Amino acid sequence: MHPFDQIPLWAVPVICIGVQLLFIEAGFRYGQRQRGGGYKAQMAQVRAIMGASLGLLAFMLAFSFSIAQQHFEERSRAYMMEVSAIDTAFRGADLLDSDARILAQDILKEFAELRIATSEAVRTADMKRVVEMIRESERIHDVLWSLADAALEGAGEGEDTSLFAQSVLAMIGAHDARLQASIFNRISPVIWITLLLMAALSMLVMGYQAGLTGTRSRLATWTLAATFSVVMTLITDLDRPNMSLFHLNQQLMVELENRMERELSGDTGRVLP
Repeated sequence: MHPFDQIPLWAVPVICIGVQLLFIEAGFRYGQRQRGGGYKAQMAQVRAIMGASLGLLAFMLAFSFSIAQQHFEERSRAYMMEVSAIDTAFRGADLLDSDARILAQDILKEFAELRIATSEAVRTADMKRVVEMIRESERIHDVLWSLADAALEGAGEGEDTSLFAQSVLAMIGAHDARLQASIFNRISPVIWITLLLMAALSMLVMGYQAGLTGTRSRLATWTLAATFSVVMTLITDLDRPNMSLFHLNQQLMVELENRMERELSGDTGRVLP
């Protein structure tokens, strides 16, 4: 698990705003003590440094947001790949013999239900349950591949069971892609620490500049700190698999599971438990 996932989302803006306001106040007080005969000569340099630091911070925030958005899109693509692979495998199971077809389609329906439950567990941050469900998914992959392998070995003339086998492989590939996108494709803690440090130092320079002039606007100070904090909160949520503000729509998997249920119930040659 990513080390920063232990921090609740509501605490992210609180920490960011608190750190920035603390450094603004420190810079302001230090700037007031530095006011003297030569403070005016410092103003041009301090303003240039403040503008450069705030611009660099904005660039890093935009860069980090782009990475988080890309990770979200990768999770979405992997999800679509898995839904498509399950659907294809369910249809491809019709090419198997009667007993294998019944078993394969029942297992695929169970797998779809498991993936819906896994998404719900991720949303509630129940990572222990998520790990158990991932292992169960991999066990189901093994069972499906055993069925595909047996069907390929027993295929006779005119029988094409390769579609089911290819679909099972596609399911495994989509599963691995979802794990990669959700667990391993994360913004590095080094980038998070750098962002927070850059924000703190930028606020320090801004407070120092205000201290040199002897005046400041608390409304502007709070607004700037809140703006940067909100953006960092959005980046944090986009990068996490258990998102709070953003959600990966699970309706496609739900609709697929419902269609499986209807087709299985309509099969007169099958006795459902």
